[in-house]
Amino acid sequence: MVNEHVKDAQYTANDSHQQGFDSDDEFAYRAHEPMTISDWETYYSEDLYNMWSSLRTYGNTTGARAYCMEHASYTDFVEWCYEHSSKCMYPSKVGTQ
Repeated sequence: MVNEHVKDAQYTANDSHQQGFDSDDEFAYRAHEPMTISDWETYYSEDLYNMWSSLRTYGNTTGARAYCMEHASYTDFVEWCYEHSSKCMYPSKVGTQ
């Protein structure tokens, strides 16, 4: 189940993880300091939801969901992404200055 922040972010399209440096999160975590999974999920919620939605759409369109994502949940997806990430906050889009 998607949290309310994700639902709101879909409609505001404000690049929620591309915040200015005055965000409270900017002061809570230093560069390269690992975030908790809860904070990390909240910070990247829009990206996580977009990736999850794209995977589910692909799985439903091709039929791959029947054998590849049959028991997958959004929570499992977030945990997998967190475990395979740097666990850090990026204040700007990756690959930009």
